Amino acid sequence: MTRRLVMFAVCLALAACGRPLTGTERRFAATVQGDALAVDRVRVTDTALLSAFSMERPARPRTACQDRILPPPDGPVVSVSPGALVLFDRVYYDRSLYRRDFLQSYPEQMSLWHAMLLAHELTHVWQWQNREKTGYSPFKAAGEHDPGADPYLFELDGRGFLDFGYEQQGAVVEEYVCCRALDPEGERTQRLYDLLRPHFPDIARQETVARAGVVLPWDGAETRGICS
Repeated sequence: MTRRLVMFAVCLALAACGRPLTGTERRFAATVQGDALAVDRVRVTDTALLSAFSMERPARPRTACQDRILPPPDGPVVSVSPGALVLFDRVYYDRSLYRRDFLQSYPEQMSLWHAMLLAHELTHVWQWQNREKTGYSPFKAAGEHDPGADPYLFELDGRGFLDFGYEQQGAVVEEYVCCRALDPEGERTQRLYDLLRPHFPDIARQETVARAGVVLPWDGAETRGICS
């Protein structure tokens, strides 16, 4: 994601209307960011822009929940395009990924991949809404996307949540959603919860959706003990 992309998104923001979060999306957000996020200000829209941007990065080690629920990469380097972009209170989804309701069957059923991406992007909105504390700006976030680097990779190494980069913070929240849904009693799940709770006091420790209702993006994923 480049500065050029951010500037183009600024132009989009002046014209796009977008939709508010649906009732089910709000219910899900309440279990993650909770009252720390002003959900009434959030707008979601789609754009054909994002698929025009791509970059190469090294394939990630298959250690995190969010990587192990996807098929393994074909080689040591992967080409990726941003699935979504946040500008202020507005979330832009690539048109191929956009849905009128990402969690329409929640809490009886939940697409885990959609829930994770939504949680990640809402974390960027939270960063903007709390920029006096986070120091967030769209240009700072765009600056993390250096060619060949992976700004989402993180290690649980004792740092506080705000000591991580902006994309890493989104990835931490995304990882917690994955772990909470698939391995709620896992040691990694608890460490992520402890890391997030000081900033999201309402974050739920247990997933509302039963394990049988969690829809995985890849049938070949081995989820037993995935975050233990």
